Amino acid sequence: MERKKILGRAALIGVAVFVVAAATAAAMALQVQRTGARHRALAEEQMAQLAREYQGYLDETAKAIKGLPVDPKVIGEIQTRHYQQQPALSLYVWASSNAGEFQFGVPSDAFARLNNAYDQNREVIAKDNHFANRDQFLRTLLHHSRRIERVEAGESDDSDDRRSPARRHEPSWWRFYDENEDWGFSRDRVIFLSSPIQDAAGATVGNLNLKLVNLKGPAGESKEVPERIMIGGVIGMVASLIWLWFLLPSWVYIDAQQRHVPRPLLWSLLTLIGSVFALLVYLVSRPTDSGEFRCPQCSKMLNGSKAGCPYCGADLSAVFCPRCQYPLKPGWTFCPSCRSALTKTSGGLDAPAEPPVAPTTT
Repeated sequence: MERKKILGRAALIGVAVFVVAAATAAAMALQVQRTGARHRALAEEQMAQLAREYQGYLDETAKAIKGLPVDPKVIGEIQTRHYQQQPALSLYVWASSNAGEFQFGVPSDAFARLNNAYDQNREVIAKDNHFANRDQFLRTLLHHSRRIERVEAGESDDSDDRRSPARRHEPSWWRFYDENEDWGFSRDRVIFLSSPIQDAAGATVGNLNLKLVNLKGPAGESKEVPERIMIGGVIGMVASLIWLWFLLPSWVYIDAQQRHVPRPLLWSLLTLIGSVFALLVYLVSRPTDSGEFRCPQCSKMLNGSKAGCPYCGADLSAVFCPRCQYPLKPGWTFCPSCRSALTKTSGGLDAPAEPPVAPTTT
């Protein structure tokens, strides 16, 4: 019984650890969710502020342009603004005419690479109809570091086959670009702005476009510590479940031994595999006899063969088999351990009767 008590205490410890770990993980998950919501709100506010700021800048720059082609002085001012940007902000500015003709782009190297790719693959782009024009091509693929190679003739006639992610690494990957995919930065940190370009007579002759990528979110409360605590809570839950999982077969093995259930090790292995379901089967099928032996006078549990009860001093000579000292139950006629016959007397159970000795003849 001492072993079962130890297992019971160990089980209580496991349950307590599970409850504490689950409560901690739930609290930290809620904290992470709230921090994420506050962070998203700050990010939206930051992007809205940047949109207002750069829309004003774009409108002022568009007013400084008096027609097409654009004055090199204005382009130089845009380049100066580009190089003065914070490291966390990537700014792209370009102009196009009403007919879709490209006028200039800052930074020039990024636009030169994309314009070259567009010119080389113009026929394929027109055939796929994935990008409506050059302006959409530039707006979509700016700030992506992947190299766009030329599509060879006869290479890509499968625009409707929905390529797998592995096939998107092929030279024509850009033909199947999905704006919902994650390309290394969050889509909610990108701003597209546009302002009309008017000539001296006030007629609109083109558009000045801007793409701003914010690579750094707003400063705020970090989610790192709550996330680590949440992970620790989940680990504690898993560890406590494993602890309880292995306590079940141990308890079944000890209980089966005490109740003299055949093959207690088999029941223990079944409980290890079947967990609570096997435990329920065992509880239903086990004998009702608990294997506990109590004093017939004070009903307190006895922990072994004794001549008298340590609690009330009652004579226990009839409670244990006189031959093998196996604990006996009231009403038993035979000892289940040595199979000796038991006889009742006024004082209780006598020692097993000795078999009669045959008379000797001379």
